[in-house]
Amino acid sequence: MKWKLKYAGDIMRGSSGPLLQLSLEWKIEGKRGQGRPRRNWMDDVKEWSGSTSYGDTKRKAENREKWRDMVAHLRTEGGT
Repeated sequence: MKWKLKYAGDIMRGSSGPLLQLSLEWKIEGKRGQGRPRRNWMDDVKEWSGSTSYGDTKRKAENREKWRDMVAHLRTEGGT
């Protein structure tokens, strides 16, 4: 969890380059088959950061100190 949030913060701030940031914001067009929608990478990041949208998550990640503090105090379901 923590690794994923740290990496997401780097990508959303643009420190990893524009190509990775583009891959996060890219939407695939077309229809999906029936069934439950799959969870994607950003769904986890939004949930763990307490955000409701990608834009909200990106604004939070732009403040590096607050993002680091949030990641450091993140609680996993196992209690670690």
